Amino acid sequence: MFSKPPPPPTQPPDGVHIIPCTGIDLGPRRMVVTTGLIIDGRLDPKKLETSLSSLIAEKFPRAGARLAFRNGVYEFHIPHAFDAHTPPVVFTAEDHPEPYASPARPSIEHLRRSSPSEPWLCTLPVLDEYFRSSTCPSMTDQYLFPNTPLLHVHVSIFDDLTFLGVTSSHILTNALGIGTLLQAWTRLLTGGALDDIQGMPWDMQPFKPFTVKPDSRTKIPIMRGMFKLGVFATISFIMRFMWRFWREPKEDVKLVRVPKVFLEERKRTIMDELTAEGSSEWVGNSDVLMGWWLQTLYAHRSDTKPVHILLPVNLRDEPIYPSDLGPELTSLSAPFINNAVSAIPVPPLTPYALRTSSLRVVAQHFRRAINAWRADPVGIQSDLRWRCSYPLKALFPCPPGAEYAVQTSWRAAKFGELDFSGALQFASSGTQERQKARVVGVIPMMTSNRNRPMRGGGAVLMEDQGSVWLSAVSSVKDWGAMRKTGVIKFLEV
Repeated sequence: MFSKPPPPPTQPPDGVHIIPCTGIDLGPRRMVVTTGLIIDGRLDPKKLETSLSSLIAEKFPRAGARLAFRNGVYEFHIPHAFDAHTPPVVFTAEDHPEPYASPARPSIEHLRRSSPSEPWLCTLPVLDEYFRSSTCPSMTDQYLFPNTPLLHVHVSIFDDLTFLGVTSSHILTNALGIGTLLQAWTRLLTGGALDDIQGMPWDMQPFKPFTVKPDSRTKIPIMRGMFKLGVFATISFIMRFMWRFWREPKEDVKLVRVPKVFLEERKRTIMDELTAEGSSEWVGNSDVLMGWWLQTLYAHRSDTKPVHILLPVNLRDEPIYPSDLGPELTSLSAPFINNAVSAIPVPPLTPYALRTSSLRVVAQHFRRAINAWRADPVGIQSDLRWRCSYPLKALFPCPPGAEYAVQTSWRAAKFGELDFSGALQFASSGTQERQKARVVGVIPMMTSNRNRPMRGGGAVLMEDQGSVWLSAVSSVKDWGAMRKTGVIKFLEV
């Protein structure tokens, strides 16, 4: 008869700045992501820790935030000051005074040596213990413990290599945000003055203009490429999804190496054909790469089930703001480490279409989708308005009876260009200090409190002087079927 009054709202804690998490931050909220870098040299952990702590405290205080869930809202709590009790980052290190190569450890020599001109793939080496400490959180809920920094960095140091893992809840950042932080960090390590490094203001909220309070009169179209399903369609989607997972429960993550000359030859052929026809259309290396990879990934199938493809896209350099907000808001004006991503929906393709179409046709399919997305700023703004205004509402990436594939790219993070030479130290064996400590491999890791299948997902991880490197997830059964087609070499390591 008498309803219980709601509890009083929790008051904000002292000593912190508070920034609400956006809907863009909260989409991947259940995931904890590690970006693992393999660096060709023995680094000094003290230099790494001291320089990174200074950089965060002075230039990127949001990277030193804590995560809170207060009054039903996720928030970044940014300490007013950092000290030994309130560190900007959890930094851990393990020293191994010997070279890495050992029969007891996963082989990574294929990442360091020159390779032939044809693509190949191999199972992603399991290097978790070298990128994450035993105390590193593996679920987002563990970041909600009081005074737990969102950023954890772990280094495993050998005489000839350093493994550097950067871990956080996906709520804080994505690969391109990590790249922004690492670019500033390596600049500091190689002699750049801290005062000369442009940082990120603690109160920067570039997506606040897209957040509205929906009511019955507010009509915000859902994000393009996503689906809001009714009750029966939702049940159908879940049942089909679980049935497929039950039939093929085991997944494997592969590392794919694609030589740049391989891509350039195919791009040149396509562009020559377009030029001969008098066409003004064009394709880029990324279109050729994605078209070739999707054709490879589905080469063992010829069915007509639609595959809905989403391309996560970096918003940092996009003119995403309405003109009435002022010229200063045409794009992000400062480095931004938090999530800044939307998705380009690519019209569905079927395995049969991928198998029977030329690479030119598939590459043009991707380029046209990207061009159409960029030509529609109003649509981009509408997508952001929905995501920011309904932060916890779930959408589906395809309708029942279809499949989806999320193909992202970390190339803009420029991991392959990072230079850690400012933190080099002499190896215990007495070998001379190298001139440059380069990144020779990027290893992604992801954990969650849910056993969520990731098949169909993939990322362009990095590029070096001669290659582009990808990761891809599929079922063990599908990898076995692909191997039988002979469309790509499976490297045994």
